[in-house]
Amino acid sequence: MFKRWRLGTLLGFPVEVNLSFLLMLGVVFLWLGGAAGLFVVGMAFGSVLLHELGHALVARSLGVPVSGIELHFFGGAAKMVAMPKKANHEVAIAAAGPAVSLMLAGLGLGLGFALHAPIVALFGWINLVIAGFNLIPALPMDGGRILRALLTRKMSFVRATDVSVKVARVVAVAFLIAGLMGSVQLLLLAPILWVMGTQEQLLARHIESRYAYDHGGYTQRRADEPQVVRAAGPRRFVIRDRRGGWVIDVD
Repeated sequence: MFKRWRLGTLLGFPVEVNLSFLLMLGVVFLWLGGAAGLFVVGMAFGSVLLHELGHALVARSLGVPVSGIELHFFGGAAKMVAMPKKANHEVAIAAAGPAVSLMLAGLGLGLGFALHAPIVALFGWINLVIAGFNLIPALPMDGGRILRALLTRKMSFVRATDVSVKVARVVAVAFLIAGLMGSVQLLLLAPILWVMGTQEQLLARHIESRYAYDHGGYTQRRADEPQVVRAAGPRRFVIRDRRGGWVIDVD
C-alpha cells in the first residue's frame, strides 16, 4: 500500500494524494522537463481532481455519502460509502466524472483555438484523454461501471459484474497487443486491468451478500450489516464489519 497525504478539503470532501500519483507526476515532469513539465503536471493534477469532484458531488446529491477523494497512479477515487440506491444513480455517478472532463476539454480546446493559445488547448486535450480513457467499458473504469449498472436492469449484480469483467478482459488483451506493438503504458496497464477485474468479481459477491437488488434498486439487508466503501474507477475497495474489523481490503 502506498502512503497517502491529506492536502485539505474541497467543497466538504477531504482530498488525499497517494505516493503513486506523485510518482506518476514525477515521470511526466522528467519526461517534459523544466517549466513546461511543471505546468503540464499542474494541469493534469487539477484535471483529475475536478474529474473526481464530479463523481463526489453527484454521489452526494443522490444521497450516497462520500468519505473523500484520493488521487493515485491511475487517476483518482471518489470514495463512496455504501451502494447507490438505484442502478440509474450508479450510471449518473459514474458518468459525472467523464462529463466534467468533457466540459473542461470543450472549454480548453475552444478557448485555445479561439485565442491561438496552444497551452490552453493542451488543457483541453488532457481532459479529452482523461474522459476518453475513463469511458472505455472496462471495469473498474467509469465506462465499465456504467455498463454494469445498465446490465443490472436485466440480471443480478454478480452476473452483471461477470459480464462486464469479460468485456474488460477483451480490452486488457487489446491493450496487451497494442503494448507489444510499442505502447509501454498499455503494456503495463493490461495485466493490472485483468487483475482488477478479478477483484471486482470478488467484491461484487460480498456486496450482493449484503444488499438486496430489485427492479434497478439496491437496499441494505440489515442496518447492522457491514458497510461497503467503494468508488468509481480503478481504486481501493474495503468492506468493514460493524465492529470495525477489516473483512476484505482489495487494491
